[in-house]
Amino acid sequence: MKILFIYSLDDTQSVLKPLRSLTSIQFGISYISSLLHEHNFQTQLLVLGSNNHWKHSVKLLQKYMKNYAPKLVCFTAVSSQYPFINKIASFIKTNWSDKYLIIGGAHTTLNPTAVITDSFDALCIGEGEYPLLELCHQIETKQTPHGIANLWIKRPDGTIERNLTRPFHENLDDLPFPDRAMWEPWMKEHLGSELAVLLGRGCPYNCTYCCNHVLKKAAPGKYVRMRSPEGIIKEIATIHKEYPNQQRIYFEVESIALNKDWLLEYCRQLEDFNSTINNSILYSSNFRISPQSMDEKIFVGFKKANIYKINIGLEAGSERIRRKVLKRDYSNKDFLDVVSMARKYGLKIYIFNMIGLPGETYNDYMETVSLNRQIQPDGHYTGIFFPYPGTELYNVCVSGNLIESTLKARMERRQAMIDFPIFSKKQIQGAYTWFNYRVYKGYKPLWWILMWTVLFKVTSIPLTNLLFRKIVRLPILRLVRTKFRH
Repeated sequence: MKILFIYSLDDTQSVLKPLRSLTSIQFGISYISSLLHEHNFQTQLLVLGSNNHWKHSVKLLQKYMKNYAPKLVCFTAVSSQYPFINKIASFIKTNWSDKYLIIGGAHTTLNPTAVITDSFDALCIGEGEYPLLELCHQIETKQTPHGIANLWIKRPDGTIERNLTRPFHENLDDLPFPDRAMWEPWMKEHLGSELAVLLGRGCPYNCTYCCNHVLKKAAPGKYVRMRSPEGIIKEIATIHKEYPNQQRIYFEVESIALNKDWLLEYCRQLEDFNSTINNSILYSSNFRISPQSMDEKIFVGFKKANIYKINIGLEAGSERIRRKVLKRDYSNKDFLDVVSMARKYGLKIYIFNMIGLPGETYNDYMETVSLNRQIQPDGHYTGIFFPYPGTELYNVCVSGNLIESTLKARMERRQAMIDFPIFSKKQIQGAYTWFNYRVYKGYKPLWWILMWTVLFKVTSIPLTNLLFRKIVRLPILRLVRTKFRH
């Protein structure tokens, strides 16, 4: 039986090669696909661009529906992509009414009652590997889908069968390695640029801009799970065999330092594996500041294991905003101490920052600038706060009449959406545009600073962002970028 997975994203690199590298893969789809392969089902992936690419998306969709002829079509969506995905599902249902449509992902898990009324035949709450496997077996044997834990299913009479959720899958080593091959046709850059490996699932923290506190209630059982060091090393060895030129691997996890004993053992095993391949791979990961993570032994382990970069979530330079608004309980001194230890062992530092948080003032924003300026990060991921449904801050914004409950996501995290009385939309947009200038002025060449300032401005406006994406796809610029990289 043939299964088609449909994935969409907003800011695509191109309509035919929309993804930057293998760090862009969606792990939920990838793990489900690999499990289905183990049970002799065929899968294919279709990646669509949701921003100004409707006609092309429909054209691609028609091609895949005709040539591949799937029996089951699977969707996933975050809140900002759901309107587009729902529109695609409606188009399929109108033109190929015999196809069975199912959707999963964060938005579905958070809003099942609303989603089930749309064009889908079923939805999946929580993890989807084994529910999808059961569904495929039932469809293949011409059964009417029924009785599958995690699934809400539309019956032929229009009523909804709401099945209970099964426990979170505890032993992640039981799952086959994710299907990366399905993503390769959609990659723009050379496949060796970077690749992601999932270390675990779930997060123990309750940050107010995140929906983990809701997702962990979606099913019984242990929510935060880490794979065994042995299982991860086995996957890295497989990757090294399949992608011998792979030079960088990103460890996808909420924080690599959730369990210090696990981390030190993993670093030891990674060091041993690296010695067998002459240390040819560099690694990076997210790093959450917490009491157990502020130990120099961790950074010694990172150095020995060839972990060369960590991404630290500062989010806000104001301790008041960080603790009272975001529920991230660490001081600026803690942040600086971690940066100092990382730098002592030669690690590169990348910082996550948010601008325009509820309760934030311009002076709070300047504290974020000041801390970034003090440490001079090797890079940063800075965005404008966007209130995602399912998060505590979304509810704060709705109850405070700061946003409509149906806030439309467009240029999310690059375009100010909320006009706070103490930090206006115009001020927030300007703060975002000039962030690089304020952080790096006097430390980096002026041409470099202005280039990034202009880039932040251009890519935060829908029309100029679209034009920019078209320009950078010109053959002459692709040639220049290739020569520049080498």
